[in-house]
Amino acid sequence: MSTSVQRLSSSYCIIMSVTQQAGVLNPAQQQTHQQHKRKCRDLGRRLIPARPLLAVLVALSVLSPALAILSPPDKTSFRDNRKPAFKNCAGYAPKVKEEQPENTYVLTVEAADPDPDQVIRYSLVQSPYERPKFFINPSSGVITTSHTFDRDEPIHEKFVFVTVQATDNGLPPLDDVCTFNVTIEDINDNAPAFNKARYDESMSENAQPDAVVMSISASDFDDGNNSLVEYEILRERDFQYFKIDKESGIIYLNRPIDKRPGQSYAINVRAYNVVPDPPQDARTEVRIRVVESSIKPPSFVNPIDTPIYLKENLKNFTHPIATLRAVSNMPDKPEVIFELNTGRTEQTNSKNTFVFNQIGNEVTISLGKTLDYEAITDYTLTMIVRNTHELGTEHQIKIQVEDVNDNIPYYTEVKSGTILENEPPGTPVMQVRAFDMDGTSANNIVSFELADNREYFTIDPDTGNITALTTFDREERDFYNVKVIASDNSPTTTSRTSSRQNIWRRGLLEDANTNTEVIEVKAEDEDNASQILYSIEGGNEGDAFKIGLKTGKITVNQKLDYETITEYELKVRAFDGIYDDYTTVVIKIENVNDNPPVFKQDYSVTILEETTYDDCILTVEAYDPDIKDRNADQHIVYSMHQNDGNRWTIDNSGCLRLVKTLDRDPPNGHKNWQVLIKANDEDGVGTTVSKLKEVTITLKDINDNAPFLINEMPVYWQENRNPGHVVQLLANDYDDTPGAGNFTFGIDSEASPDIKTKFSMDGDFLHANVQFDREAQKEYFIPIRISDSGVPRQSAVSILHLVIGDINDNAMSEGSSRIFIYNYKGEAPETDIGRVFVDDLDDWDLEDKYFEWKDLPHDKFRLNPSTGMITMLVHTAQGEYDLQFTVTEESMFVPRHSVDADVTVVVRELPEEAVDKSGSIRFINITKEEFISVPRDFRSPDALSLKDRLQHSLAKLFNTSVANVDVFTVLQNENQTLDVRFSAHGSPFYAPEKLNGIVAQNQQRLENDLDLQMLMVNIDECLIEGFKCEESCTNELHKSSVPYMIYSNTTSFVGVNAFVQAQCVCEAPLMTRCLNGGSPKLGENDVCTCTDGFTGPHCELVSVAFYGTGYAFYEPIAACNNTKISLEVTPQIDQGLIMYLGPLNFNPLLAISDFLALELDNGYVVLTVDYGSGAIRLRYQHIKMVTDRTYQVDIILQRTSIEMIVDNCRLSTCQSLGAPVGPNKFLNVNAPLQLGGTPVDLEQLGRQLNWTHVPSQKGFFGCIRNLTINEQTYNLGMPSVFRNIDSGCQQSVAVAFSFGIDRNFIIAIIVCLALLLIILLAVVVQKKQKNGWHEKDIDDIRETIINYEDEGGGERDTDYDLNVLRSQPFYEEKLYKDPHALQASMRDPNDIPDIADFLGDKKENCDRDVGATTVDDVRHYAYEGDGNSDGSLSSLASCTDDGDLNFDYLSNFGPRFRKLADMYGEEPSDTDSNVDDDQGWRI
Repeated sequence: MSTSVQRLSSSYCIIMSVTQQAGVLNPAQQQTHQQHKRKCRDLGRRLIPARPLLAVLVALSVLSPALAILSPPDKTSFRDNRKPAFKNCAGYAPKVKEEQPENTYVLTVEAADPDPDQVIRYSLVQSPYERPKFFINPSSGVITTSHTFDRDEPIHEKFVFVTVQATDNGLPPLDDVCTFNVTIEDINDNAPAFNKARYDESMSENAQPDAVVMSISASDFDDGNNSLVEYEILRERDFQYFKIDKESGIIYLNRPIDKRPGQSYAINVRAYNVVPDPPQDARTEVRIRVVESSIKPPSFVNPIDTPIYLKENLKNFTHPIATLRAVSNMPDKPEVIFELNTGRTEQTNSKNTFVFNQIGNEVTISLGKTLDYEAITDYTLTMIVRNTHELGTEHQIKIQVEDVNDNIPYYTEVKSGTILENEPPGTPVMQVRAFDMDGTSANNIVSFELADNREYFTIDPDTGNITALTTFDREERDFYNVKVIASDNSPTTTSRTSSRQNIWRRGLLEDANTNTEVIEVKAEDEDNASQILYSIEGGNEGDAFKIGLKTGKITVNQKLDYETITEYELKVRAFDGIYDDYTTVVIKIENVNDNPPVFKQDYSVTILEETTYDDCILTVEAYDPDIKDRNADQHIVYSMHQNDGNRWTIDNSGCLRLVKTLDRDPPNGHKNWQVLIKANDEDGVGTTVSKLKEVTITLKDINDNAPFLINEMPVYWQENRNPGHVVQLLANDYDDTPGAGNFTFGIDSEASPDIKTKFSMDGDFLHANVQFDREAQKEYFIPIRISDSGVPRQSAVSILHLVIGDINDNAMSEGSSRIFIYNYKGEAPETDIGRVFVDDLDDWDLEDKYFEWKDLPHDKFRLNPSTGMITMLVHTAQGEYDLQFTVTEESMFVPRHSVDADVTVVVRELPEEAVDKSGSIRFINITKEEFISVPRDFRSPDALSLKDRLQHSLAKLFNTSVANVDVFTVLQNENQTLDVRFSAHGSPFYAPEKLNGIVAQNQQRLENDLDLQMLMVNIDECLIEGFKCEESCTNELHKSSVPYMIYSNTTSFVGVNAFVQAQCVCEAPLMTRCLNGGSPKLGENDVCTCTDGFTGPHCELVSVAFYGTGYAFYEPIAACNNTKISLEVTPQIDQGLIMYLGPLNFNPLLAISDFLALELDNGYVVLTVDYGSGAIRLRYQHIKMVTDRTYQVDIILQRTSIEMIVDNCRLSTCQSLGAPVGPNKFLNVNAPLQLGGTPVDLEQLGRQLNWTHVPSQKGFFGCIRNLTINEQTYNLGMPSVFRNIDSGCQQSVAVAFSFGIDRNFIIAIIVCLALLLIILLAVVVQKKQKNGWHEKDIDDIRETIINYEDEGGGERDTDYDLNVLRSQPFYEEKLYKDPHALQASMRDPNDIPDIADFLGDKKENCDRDVGATTVDDVRHYAYEGDGNSDGSLSSLASCTDDGDLNFDYLSNFGPRFRKLADMYGEEPSDTDSNVDDDQGWRI
């Protein structure tokens, strides 16, 4: 017989992109100052990835102080860095009870570091595809739960392995790891459950007291004593007739029967836990019918006592899997009736997985539904047979489901990877991971292979690691589509059934609960009066099992261990008091993966720095304790943990290879490097257990670093000083090479001629060759080339910053200055606001000046005569103050003289709301003085500073006046960035998300207006991951009533000291007020009384609707360890962007690419999350959203997992769970949260940020309700920026849908109405044609005369007065007018006439008109023609003369009369007029 074997596989196309390498500046190889400044400016323009750019900028800001240390560092300070160690790792054995809430305490771990002044941080090591179950405080090491455990079926969480990592703050940071097992302890949280919903039995009328009537059984999913069940008969109904064995559940007759055959007894039995904490019980009804003594119950013939094995892919629903035959034991009535009992659990056929068919006295059992080994592995079927006297007998059949290879592997990890160009062959590119959902290792081990591009890439068949086979050139080709095939390890097979055996066999997992039922043995005795007792006589090593004395049920008695005993062969005895019999029960213990791998030894190696190695630098080896044979394949998969920089790679043989060379020297190198290697058992597939092992790599030094200057900067040299030695140069070298520390100095050959002329080197001294004038040049940046004496010789250029000191050798002149002050809440204390300014070329001459009031001192300000500092006193009201001063100066080179100086002080009070609702911008490459001052070259009354220009630009953006915009904070940071805060208001102050959102959308326009670069809009200290906090990070706004001053000669600015600071916690902003007109309840904290429709906890309007073309902005979210987003969605179409949280524009200086998008795609919810290192896309396939129904969507963002749940479905089959791509762990976004759509061009933004998936631009159509983020309720109906929204979902369409009207029903109504209109139109047309309505030449004998086709005809056809129609036309008498007089009376066309006079003149002309009709009659308006005395309604000739027909002056009345001027401004053509000229003209 031939068999077709097919391996299940799946494939996926992966995009490999080649990225250009980004240069990194070495501080030891410095360049000239101008080159240095140019490179700093160009950094932001380079097309390099966002994260490397950030790393470069941060590294420069951190490393620059190393150039200014006072003396060379002691090389002995580079001592060996020792790793921390856990104090009692082997003794950690914590226990946690199941069903405990999150944040339950587990254990406190502690590690110590032998190095002094070390701070140890703790973290948990876990798979990125594993939902976090614990949380560790990084400082204290306290471990708490972040998950509620369930030890019982079907979750089956009995133990969890935890790996803790302790990291010190040395250079480099070193780690120790500790893996221990957390035992989940059982609690009594499950009530017993009876195997039947109701019991019906029969009893002979001759039964005597103490006779066995029947047996009942109940089970409990709990473990140990919590699963022990006892029974009692409740004292009600017929309880006095029966008694029950409380342990076995056997019911006995307690007193003689007093009912006739056909009658019955009823009792209620209670099953309860032996452990009463808490009390758990179940109750059932038992009916016992009395039958005649001659009536016997039926019996099965040759019942099936051994388990039946079925393959899970069995699809034959007609073929019987078991056949049973029974006899009624009543010769006169041989008929029997079979019944397959439906239990209370799926394992007892509650879902009718098996069905039966009776033919005569035989019954066949067949499959009713498909099997799934991954869901249920065994069934217990109870077949009941009854005869015509309603007497019954039961028999249980065990069904064992066998796993088959019926699941295709599926991919769970990244679908794109990158590799830098020019990397050598063997460089790791990425790793793909696939899982097989089959339940056994025989079918679920996945292997990988490449379907194409094998000449460029290779893949490890076991781990899925893809490595390069060649060196790539991005200019030649920048991406590759690689197809990866994942296959499992087993061919498909057909189903089979087992044959009957003579002994009892059963398999059992080693982690089975105590008191778990293994098997029930039964012995038959023809003597029905005897009681059979069971016992285990042999083979029960360690008292592992126990047997029910009267039931024959074998249950687990002790904890089992596969590693100790793999099989038990029990000898079971059945004894009826006289005779006995024996049988054998074989219980095979099945292995559970409950032991992590073990590394065979500690590992360390010594290699040369900056050296490549083709072979393994080290080989590690681990084994699996669950596999007894150490020579067998241990199925260990090795991987790198925290492989920063992709420096290493390891294969499944344990070969550790070096991918990139290692640096030994500071600032980025380390003498000892540590690698953490992870070993996963079971080939890394399914529920694996892992172990970490550290490997220490020691580097030997080579001379590969150039020396650099360490002088304190800047160096000062006084002007007008004679040539001489300026400073002795000091240098340092990171290398430890002996003899390399003898340095030589020289002016760099690339220095400018000016530098070479003015400076020279004398040994290690810098020499000034000339005298200097500070007024000519204030500072110099001198390139110094320094060389060491090592082999090979190393040299580099360092920049020496030299400042020329000032001497007061220039006389001052009069000066004017302006000081602007923001007084926060009017609470400013005495504040220095600026100095009196006089124009002076010298800037270090303050001690030679004396300041005094020109007239009397001002009562709101105080002057310091020595420094010229002006102090504003408390309670100074807002307004403008003019202050006059006199300044006197005298020095060695300047004779005594005095000048006047005036200072204008503007004080403005700023309310607290302006600061709380402020927006913010972080500029780069600008100082605070440059920002507030007016350049000397542009000083004029109308000249504006950059601060003023920003204020004017913001006013245009927000469509408000300049007076409503305040730029009140200007703070300088250490890294040449400037933080600016601003506010704007109409009636209330605008919300921050509106200010920041509009500015971000118009960032390029603002940058062009100001000629500045913005590093960040909405200053967020948490935006750069890990820069401020390792864990959660929240921004907190700090504000002070104490102002601060910026002094810049002619301009001073006193602003509000307001700034954000990173707090390493996750806290939602506290809502302390009631919104939307709500009021707080008296005597109750945080409770509001709200008006109708505002249902949020603080009177929020919790719903908003969109119609596919709108959007709304809301406040952004913080970066948290655990972020939970919950909202309700009622869609009206199956496509659209529900939520977008991401950047509003592309900023090349800070290209943060993090985003979250929640979309509706063909009715399915799709979540895309990118933590900045790659996007993961979760598509929720379990529920397809339909219109008019509300769904709840929950999103949980964690460091290592991303989860989406719809309608609170917690089953594993309906949860979408994924892991973040890449090393980043948080969603870092400082842009507003957007619902319903977005104004951002996502396609363009996605290309600029290299998104692997771009969200849909199509807006959402439907209603969104009850949005909460970390328990903060959003005021959805009141967004700060919005377009095309319906606050509260109140529009008619939404209301109609909310009443449950189906869209198809509405469409049907519209179609019906359209058909009715068409039919009505057809009837009207037909009737009109039939009656001849279309004929115009109809004779009408009525006296109305008016043709009904004429304008106005038919409106008053009951008026029969024909005089109106017979009135003679009125002809106005024309008088001769002198044309010269007419010309003289004409107005200047540029003069603007008075509109009141114009209208008055027209009214008088009409009143004087002799032909004007005095009575208004509708008939004058109902008929037009020559016979109408009033002429046309559109004619102005009835009361005008020829001179008034010139309407050109109407254009001077302004834009409101522009339409009228267009109508009457020109003389109409002949074709436009249908009356003679004497009657005027018409339109």
